[in-house]
Order: sequence, then C-alpha cells, then structure tokens
Amino acid sequence: MRRELDAVGEVREGATPVPGWVSETAGWSVALLLALAVIVHLAATDRSWMLYYDSETVLPALVRGSVAAGQPQAWALSAVLFIPEMGLYFAVAALGLGIKGTFAAVGVANFLLLYGSLRLMSGLLRPEWRRGRRIAGALAAFGVVVLLTLFEDSSRWDSFELASLLATSTFYSMTVIASVLSTALAAPLARAATRRRRGVLELALLGVAAVSTLTNPLYLGWEAIPLVLVFGLLAWRGAVPWRTFGRLTTVLAAGAVLGLLGRIPFAPLITKDGPAYANPGNPLGTLIYYARLLLDRTSNLLGALELIAVLVLLLVAIIAFRRSVASADGPAGIVAGMAWVAPLVVVVGMVALGGVGTRYFQPVFFAPLGVVVLAPGLFSEGSLVRRLSRRSLTVVVAVLAVASLGASALAALAVRGSAEAMDPDVRCVDTWITASHRTGAGRFWTIRGPKAYLADPRQLVQVDSSFGAYPWLTDRSDYRSQNVSFVLSDAQYPAPPLPAAVTDAPRQTVECGRYTITDFGSEVLTLGAANPKATP
Repeated sequence: MRRELDAVGEVREGATPVPGWVSETAGWSVALLLALAVIVHLAATDRSWMLYYDSETVLPALVRGSVAAGQPQAWALSAVLFIPEMGLYFAVAALGLGIKGTFAAVGVANFLLLYGSLRLMSGLLRPEWRRGRRIAGALAAFGVVVLLTLFEDSSRWDSFELASLLATSTFYSMTVIASVLSTALAAPLARAATRRRRGVLELALLGVAAVSTLTNPLYLGWEAIPLVLVFGLLAWRGAVPWRTFGRLTTVLAAGAVLGLLGRIPFAPLITKDGPAYANPGNPLGTLIYYARLLLDRTSNLLGALELIAVLVLLLVAIIAFRRSVASADGPAGIVAGMAWVAPLVVVVGMVALGGVGTRYFQPVFFAPLGVVVLAPGLFSEGSLVRRLSRRSLTVVVAVLAVASLGASALAALAVRGSAEAMDPDVRCVDTWITASHRTGAGRFWTIRGPKAYLADPRQLVQVDSSFGAYPWLTDRSDYRSQNVSFVLSDAQYPAPPLPAAVTDAPRQTVECGRYTITDFGSEVLTLGAANPKATP
C-alpha cells in the first residue's frame, strides 16, 4: 500500500496525491474565476454605481488625484484610516488601468485575499486532511460569498447587501479579511502545539491585531472581543485550557494597545473618532431603523433568499459549535463559535450603542464562513479518488485549472469593457468642468463621483447644505480659495441655498443627465465657514 508524506509531515495510507502546486494552482484559478464573476455581475447591474462612483467608494481615487495634482495633503478623515486599502489601491493604480479599471482590479484582489485567508484557515484548522479537501473547504466557503454577492444588485450602499461591499476599498474590506485571518490564526492555538508553532501563530495574530486596530478600531468589536468570548466559553466548557485563553487575551490586548498607540500620529487627520458615531440614548429608534431596512431587503425574492441563506449558516454554526464542544475539538469550536458569537456581539452592540449603518453588520455575513470551511469533513473522500491513479487525478485537476484560467480571461475582457465605459452623465460634467478652467462647488453626495474622475480634482469642492465648506473625507487644501463660479447639483440632491449676494446675478444652466450645472461665469460665489454640525 502506497504511503504519502503530506505538507505537515503526517504519513497517510492509500493516498494518490496530486502535486501540491497543481492542486493549489487549480484552487486559485477557480477563485480567480469566481472573483471576476463577482465584478462582472456588479458591473452589469445598478450596483456598478456603488462600485465605481459612490461618494465614499471613490475616496482612494480622490486621494491619488490630490497627490497627482501636487496638493498639500491635509485630509479630513473618519475614524477609519484605510491604510492597507490605500496601499492596495495605489499599487494597482500604478498598472495604468484607469480609475474604473483600478476599482475593478481592486475588487478582484479583495476577493482573492479573502480566498487566501480561507485557504490558510483550512490548512491550519485541518492539517490532517489531504490537500484537495483543504482546498475544497476554502473554495466552498468562498463560493458562498460569491453566491451571496450575486443576490445583490441595487445601487444603495446602506442596505443589507453586504457581501458585495468587499469589492470596494472604503467599506472596511481589509477589516473583513483581517477578521477571517485572525480566526484562522487563533483557531490552531486551541490544540496542543510545539512552542515554536504557537509562538509563530501568536506573533502573526499580534501583527494582524495591531495593524487592523491602527487602521480601523472596529476590528476590536468585530473580531477581538468575540474571539476572547469564544475562547472563554470553550475554556469554561473544558474544551480549551484556561492558560490558552489567557495567552490569547494577552496577545489581542497587546495588539489593540499597539494599534491605538499607532493612531496617535494620525490624530490631525481624524475629524470624527469612534465615540462620535455612537448614540446610545435611543436603542429603540436604532432597532426600528434596522428593522425597516430588513423589511426592505426581504421585499424582493433575491434579498429574501440571501437573508435566509445567512440565517441557515448561523443555525448550522450553532449546531457545529455544540458538537465541537461535545467532542472537545477546540479548533473547530473556535471557528464555529466565532461564526455565531461575532454576529451576535455586533448586532447587540450596534443597537445598544445606537450606531447607524448597515456596513457595520458585515460579520453577520462573513463570520459564518469558517463553518463552511469545515464542510468537507462531513463527507468521505470517496472511492473515485482512491481508484484514480496519480497521473489521472493530476490530469483532471490540471484541466480544471486551465479551464478556469481560460474562462477567467474571458471574464477579464468583460470587466475591461465595463471599466472603459464611462458613465455618460459623469463624462458630460467632467468635460464641461475641464473646459471651463474654473472651480465649482456641490454637496457631498453629488460631486464626489465626478470629482474622482476629473483630470484636476481641485476644480470641484464640496459644501454642506448651507453652502459652507464641508471638509469630510476630502483634502482640506481644497478650501484655500473661498470663491467658486458654478454649482453642481443632481436629481436626488438639490443645490444648497446660494449666498444672498448672487440672488439676482445672471447665470446659465447646463444639463448633464442626472446632473445640473448652474454657471455664474465668474467667481462670485463665496463659501461659508465650515460648521462641525452641518449635514452634507
């Protein structure tokens, strides 16, 4: 009987192994195809607006445009610094794909990073499985995310269409990936391991926690606190030693402290920190707000199916957790516990704190993926694999990889086509503004899409609902000049009240589809002072 020495040094009987690089190539090829399918779907639906033009999505393009224009970098940011997201965007933008092409490529990269995290989870969680089963577990979990994304097709960012937010750079994609990665690194700590292996895992977890807290403190509520709770629960049930719970808590606490200390140099950029988002005095109002959004999401078939799928995953996670505790399977217990504890902590915490924004609920969609990674353990490896020779199995896997890469090439062409097609209304606005060689103003929700695609983004500055400066997620150096000559409005957000001095001033109107340009011909409009309590 043939014997195989696998990647973790275990000897198995009766194995017909495929070369590791062939299996991994096939897995990544399928993941690439699925990631491209997500972007093709988003680009073909109303959700393309959220991906390419939405007010918050375009922040990385605005930052890069400001740098290219030579502006002093004096940004007004939220509590989230988007450090890894910006790094990825700038790296992809260096390829010269254009702004839409860069957004599309970043979306693909984000999904591939999620697959890589799931693949690491399957490898660390079940090292005793054959490589093919570990790859299948990661692909199964990744496939669930892709399926959920295909249920999402509206242009709204503030809805319970949360799986597709991973394709963007500004809806906490790296925090989602860091959460999955942290669970992958923490789960193996629940089993006996060598001191060196434990040290490597703890050091890696410390690094992820520190960087994630630095760039987005939401990581603490999404991952660190739930992870401590799950380890504590398993320690209480005897599935994990209390010493392991203590070490895990220390690592996460140290990472959090390092991350929070690292935020101090960035304080001048942060205009609204974490506590400013909370409104704990009205939990009932917050609950009603989210209930209405849930009802809205379930009012169509795709939305109802998506939420049912998520609910099923949560129920499966609870069952898997109980079985893992009963069998004293610590690593599986950690993953299954995080699959339902993290969503519970997030939902209860957001309602209690009065936080408004569906994007904060992303762990409800992504935390249960760990249970899917375990799914191959429910099935035997099957007689087919045992009957196939090594050569035959290698050919099958290689053909799968080649077919996936071929299909990916076709999908990439479709993505490229959509990335080259500029929204005609945005193009109309940008063409007029560029030709005018002047500067105009508009409200936050209106101008950010056109501003991101302008050759010189300094030609549009954002104002609040009272025509005062509105330095929010923008470069404050935009306001060096207080006078503008035109106002940009759109069908959804009308122009703010104009200064009284121009009430009777002559003007002309330019229509660009959903947008309207009110042009005064010269810089007669004076911006008001910034008001910290102003609304966009």
